[in-house]
Amino acid sequence: MAICYELAGSMVLAPSDPAQGQQSSDSASATGSVDVPMVKVVTSDEFDKIPAIPEDGREALQILSTAPSNFVDLHPDFIVGSFAVPDMEQASADASLFSFYLDRERLVFVDEGCTCADVLASIAKSQVMRDMTTPHCLYAFMKELIVNDFEHLDKNEDAMEAIEESIVVSKRDVNVRQIMGFRRLSMNLGAYYLQLAAMASLLTDNENKLMSRNEARAFSHVQYFADRFATRAETLKEYSLQLHELHQTRIDLMQNSIMQTFTIVTVLFAPLTLITSWYGMNLSVLPGLDWPYMFLLLIVASILCTSLLLVWFHKRRWI
Repeated sequence: MAICYELAGSMVLAPSDPAQGQQSSDSASATGSVDVPMVKVVTSDEFDKIPAIPEDGREALQILSTAPSNFVDLHPDFIVGSFAVPDMEQASADASLFSFYLDRERLVFVDEGCTCADVLASIAKSQVMRDMTTPHCLYAFMKELIVNDFEHLDKNEDAMEAIEESIVVSKRDVNVRQIMGFRRLSMNLGAYYLQLAAMASLLTDNENKLMSRNEARAFSHVQYFADRFATRAETLKEYSLQLHELHQTRIDLMQNSIMQTFTIVTVLFAPLTLITSWYGMNLSVLPGLDWPYMFLLLIVASILCTSLLLVWFHKRRWI
């Protein structure tokens, strides 16, 4: 069911009972004039039934309704756009897609989910809107989308710092997919904020003069915050790359340590291998074969060679 707010003195939820005013608001929309600015959240099927929407506006919104990006398109008498809000926790999760239609009397969000309803409910509860106009409501909506993102970015950074501590200090095994997940999430958020900043910039320019100067200038605040968030997301992406390199370096060091151990063991047994190979040949002319103390001499020589190699490795700090 459609959700409707009235911008009359404050942002209030309009009655859903036809006897209490919904019927009158629909009839006002049918005539093309609305006394009180309205903000609605509808599905795509419900949007097709809203009267007095220009045909080119319907076509533009139909194209943008499933667009996986943040975009705004300015027309002479209205503005349409789309949002693709990524999941702040999981990079693999699908983004929340919805679109909007804006003119002086109406701001209509086309959303098959509950993102728009939740954001508008938060705006209405906080009563942060100063001007009861549809452009200012769109500004408040875009600002509400990113107002708590610093907290989420800090949370992601803390998780990445925990991974770094595990690699460097605790030397515990780390799942490389977790590191790559942070990288993909940072990339998605960076693209999201850059697109929001571009949207806010176009709305600030107000080329179609649909908004007043103050209403258009308010979107510059969204652009400023979106640019800062984009810079922060880029920093987190670089941090994730450093974590991946640190993880790979730790793996390389472990492999080098294993190869060093194998090399030391091989060198320690090299003299023994030489002696056993020499006297293991099936020949009767080798010197010392008939000497009764030859076996004892070989044992002493093997122990001496191994001991000398161990002392040398220890001085070289290889063991």
